[in-house]
Amino acid sequence: MPRVLLTGAGGFLAGPLAARLRGAFLSRHSDHSLDRAADARALVRAAKPALVFHLAGRTKPGAWEDYWRSHATATVNLLEALSSECRPVKVVLVGSAAEYGAAGGKRVVSEDAALEPLSLYGASKLSQTLAALSFNRGAVEVVVARLFNVLGPGTPDNLAPGAFARQVAAIEAARQAPELLVGDLSPKRDYLDVRDAADALLALGRRGRGGECYNVGVGRSTSMRAVLDAILDASTAEVSVRVDPARLRKAEVQDLAADTRKLRRETGWRPRFTLARSLADTLDWGRGR
Repeated sequence: MPRVLLTGAGGFLAGPLAARLRGAFLSRHSDHSLDRAADARALVRAAKPALVFHLAGRTKPGAWEDYWRSHATATVNLLEALSSECRPVKVVLVGSAAEYGAAGGKRVVSEDAALEPLSLYGASKLSQTLAALSFNRGAVEVVVARLFNVLGPGTPDNLAPGAFARQVAAIEAARQAPELLVGDLSPKRDYLDVRDAADALLALGRRGRGGECYNVGVGRSTSMRAVLDAILDASTAEVSVRVDPARLRKAEVQDLAADTRKLRRETGWRPRFTLARSLADTLDWGRGR
């Protein structure tokens, strides 16, 4: 396998991807110093990668400048450093379904759907994608994987499935009263297991075409209510669910799913994990925390 650089190595997606890269000469980078150009150049000189999986970024709420620095600035610094080395390198950048936002009113989006982000996160990820694709020339090949909603073992608490699993595990262990306070459970999202997402990134590293974006999802949307119900079905505890008016807020996007025909056709990738299995494994992971 080629020399591989994995940024964002401390993140949720990086673990399953790194496990699949065993046998590669793998360099991991987990801090936030890519927002300094000199540090990005030093990293690239030391790693000498032929393949880069750029996972570093910010998902927690923040100000625009925080998102911009983590996404646009860091990506430009990394790609400028890679370009200056004049060695062939392929970069697989993790984009986001949030780049579609309103998506021209569509509920199932292909890669040519309207890009209408409705959040600071989505806007900064779109900026990152556009900046990255501008480097797809010469020795540098850039592929963008637009990930939809990733879950599974290790899902962080700032994502709803992770928060649900953590609380249900705490209820099972009698560390929390047997009641979940929730907000609006009606929004529907395309949920993808983190292990399937890692497989998709590998497939794009091997067969993705430079200058192209690929949707990475399962191709159907599921309500937040159904996600919570699946976690409760996998639990050994009796848990009541109560809507907390203080947690209610209108979702920026009510329903969005990926058209994944391009990814499947060009790479042969297929998801392997059912949503029920992913959520049961997420709960198991929460129990072991």
